[in-house]
Amino acid sequence: MLVLKLTLLVLLCFSFQTFGHSKPNDIDVCSIWSNDWKFNVDLKDLIHTNVKPAAGQNAGKFSKIHVNEWDECVAQCCQFSRCNVAYWVSSTCLHIECSSDEMCQPIEMADTHLSDDVFYLRIRSVRLTAAAADYDDTGFDECNETKLCPMNEKCEQVSINAELKRNVCLCDGDGEFRRIKGVCRQYLPRTKPCAVYEADSENNHNDDDLDTGNRGQCRKNEECLPPSDRAKHGYCQCKLGFTRLDSSRKCVVDNKEEQSTEVHVESSTKSISSSSLGDFIVEAGDDQIITLPKDEVDLNGRVLHKSNKSEVDLSILNSQNLNLLWSLKTSTDGAKVDVSNQSDLASHVVVKQLRAGIYEFELKLNNKQGATLASDVIKIEVISKATSVPPLVVKVISPVSVRLPQTIIKLEASVEPSSRHVTYRWTYKNDGPVMPLIENMNTSDLLISNIRAGTYSFQLDVMDNSDNQQTKTVQLIAAGDPIEARVTSRREVVFWPSNDVLLDGTSSIIEQQTHISWTLLSNDHKLDANTIEIISPHSLKTRISNLRIGQYKFQLALVTKDERYTSKTDVLVIVYSQNGQPPKISINLETKSVNILNNLIILNASKTTADYGIAKWQWTKSPLCPAIGHFINNSSSSPIAYVTNLIEGQYIFILQVLDDRQQMSEMNITVNVNGVPDAENLIELVFSSKSYLHQQTLDNLLAQIRVFLIDLLPNIHINMVGMLNENILLVKGKDFKTDLIISPKILANHLQDKLKSLRSASNMNIMSIDTYLCLSDCSNHGKCNHKTKRCICHNYYMENWFKYILQREPNCDFVIHYFVIITSISSIFSLIFCWFCTCCCLRWRRRRNLLERRKRIRYQLLDENDDEGAYDSTEKKKEKSRFFTKNKTNKSNIVISASDQSDENGEQTLYDKPLLTAKASMNSANLRNRGLTVAVQDSNGIPVCDNVQSQKSSEHGLA
Repeated sequence: MLVLKLTLLVLLCFSFQTFGHSKPNDIDVCSIWSNDWKFNVDLKDLIHTNVKPAAGQNAGKFSKIHVNEWDECVAQCCQFSRCNVAYWVSSTCLHIECSSDEMCQPIEMADTHLSDDVFYLRIRSVRLTAAAADYDDTGFDECNETKLCPMNEKCEQVSINAELKRNVCLCDGDGEFRRIKGVCRQYLPRTKPCAVYEADSENNHNDDDLDTGNRGQCRKNEECLPPSDRAKHGYCQCKLGFTRLDSSRKCVVDNKEEQSTEVHVESSTKSISSSSLGDFIVEAGDDQIITLPKDEVDLNGRVLHKSNKSEVDLSILNSQNLNLLWSLKTSTDGAKVDVSNQSDLASHVVVKQLRAGIYEFELKLNNKQGATLASDVIKIEVISKATSVPPLVVKVISPVSVRLPQTIIKLEASVEPSSRHVTYRWTYKNDGPVMPLIENMNTSDLLISNIRAGTYSFQLDVMDNSDNQQTKTVQLIAAGDPIEARVTSRREVVFWPSNDVLLDGTSSIIEQQTHISWTLLSNDHKLDANTIEIISPHSLKTRISNLRIGQYKFQLALVTKDERYTSKTDVLVIVYSQNGQPPKISINLETKSVNILNNLIILNASKTTADYGIAKWQWTKSPLCPAIGHFINNSSSSPIAYVTNLIEGQYIFILQVLDDRQQMSEMNITVNVNGVPDAENLIELVFSSKSYLHQQTLDNLLAQIRVFLIDLLPNIHINMVGMLNENILLVKGKDFKTDLIISPKILANHLQDKLKSLRSASNMNIMSIDTYLCLSDCSNHGKCNHKTKRCICHNYYMENWFKYILQREPNCDFVIHYFVIITSISSIFSLIFCWFCTCCCLRWRRRRNLLERRKRIRYQLLDENDDEGAYDSTEKKKEKSRFFTKNKTNKSNIVISASDQSDENGEQTLYDKPLLTAKASMNSANLRNRGLTVAVQDSNGIPVCDNVQSQKSSEHGLA
């Protein structure tokens, strides 16, 4: 039994070592990524669904990216070298900058409530991200065939982006080295566990760590180093300059380190191999503000190795024929200063005779060919004494509320103007329930950890070069429990004859000296609990052995040192036999009648059975189904699926069930989605779209429709059937006494005549009222379109417009041939009639113009001796007719002069009738229209009405 335990421990250590040094997948995802990622074989195994990072919110830094598609989310992550994981959840793109590859391992989510699919893709590993952080398109290879890497490092090729690859020096992971604070040093995860925030025992000379008094502390020449920046626990490692040849031995002085140091002291030119002199970075220093009358500034730069940020001696640069020169890059109003008086390696230069303005000085490192290897710029602002420096504006959020458990809390501050160089100093006011652990107290971002529920106050002092100081007080309000028990998987599966399982609770959040315990809660086979062995019951990661076929429930319990807070979580362990069968699927359709209005399908497969337990459910639609229709509430991965947003048609759903032994069974079910039920009896009301229709507005509309129809049908009742869209309402009329459906055509025609009044009464902008289906037979010569309510006529038929306009009845009454013939004949007769009328009008107009032209008027003297009978009857009729038709003739008395003829009694001879003349020289309208009628008197003075002209009278002109 003892041998078996030792063997298990060795296997456990070996598996832990393998896991700790296993490298993540280094496939260049960005180079093979495309929009057809679903069909890419290489990406199929890399994209995970329904998973989350192993460390949850503590996996690293999460950044929300504003994109609309999963493809764009991955493309954006490929463009940022610090992005390790592209995470798509709830239609939101998240980029994760992982703290370590172990924390970003994908694990399956349990009891998720996400409504959309989840995609998880690891773009690049953390070690590649860290190596590529200092490189860009203008960078150089850090190592090659001739340029070797420093001690404990090896040359590897990494992908900066999809197109760019660089050779960089990375820590030798196979040799158990990690880069810590820029230096590759030995890191053994199999050493003594320790608490990061526990003070090390500097004077402890006891090599035996069995004493519980120094548990969590490291021994002499050791320090506690965490595996990641967010971890609170780590392992005791040898301090820099010491090495451990075996995990069970003490840390001894590293001879290689001493030799390297001695060589550096004796000859600086030999301390660094020529392989590491090709890649440098230049630091020109911090920006400065000086006030006149001081007109000079001391520029002091330095050169650092890009790999470990250590400073390079100038003699080494001289031996490599490298030049370090200062130059003026820009200045206000083109001001000139003299910086030419300097040597080839002048890292320190004093510039004088400055005036008010802003100067930018550049420090360049050039090779012997004049090419720039590295450069940096420093900005110097010179202000006059009278110029007042604007005060600092410190921006910091206060109060900051956090929910525990949370490993590290960050307080961020910023200063305006941001170009001014300032110093930060954070101070804790000791007002919280416990003393928190504070880091980065002299930076803008303060890191706080190891806190409990309560209120904490921190003071921030900011000062610039001009002694301007601002003070802000920030309050941190924490709520919740400081510890939380978490496990990597809440369900573990074991197949007999294997009888052990590893339970991992390292993702738990704990405090210092938190008590950890694993216990067995239940055992369905009622085996003796003493036979089940829990190895390391007080460690976050433990192994359970001596299991039998059945189900077991284990609990991880965490208790704080003062026993004020407790957190527990359970793990179900199932041990299966080897003779099980694949799952047997049973699907039941819960919704019997599915149509457009009843737009929900419920598929219940909860009666499915499996000998090995069901590990995964997956519902999918057949490719032959309509594209519209989706699963809601992420039900595609649950035993009961809910499908909505359906259209009329046939749907085929496929269920795949995977058991714990990765055996899969598949079954499909067909569901028909019908159209609107009883559609031929419905009325369609289309109104202007609103955000939603209130119930009160709907009730008022139905009541008003009944009011407008009650004069036609007193026993009518209006029922709402449903809404196709947000602006289309379906109703139907019913006689509540006879329970008969009223013809929708009668109701629609009646309401169409009262549409304007219905709008006003219901306070709704109703666009149209019509039957839901087109009920016209189209004169048996066509088919009616239910959407447009118009007839689509057969060939050689057309619609009677007059019938459709007057009676609102779609039809196909007209035959096109007859319509064309009748229309042509009617058009011809209309043209003939118009021509005839035009000719008659022109002829009448011509005759009227001719009659209006009058001849020259002549007069004859009346002779007494002439007999009235001498005139013939025909001439009298003409004169009489002319007298009555020419009503424009003016009556007048004409006086005859003395030269005119007189009768024997001395009486005047008068003219009694105008005569027409044929001469055209009479153009005067007055003369043409003047017809004179003279009254003739007898010898007794009595007027004689005689209009008979004497043919013997002579012609006289008018005076």
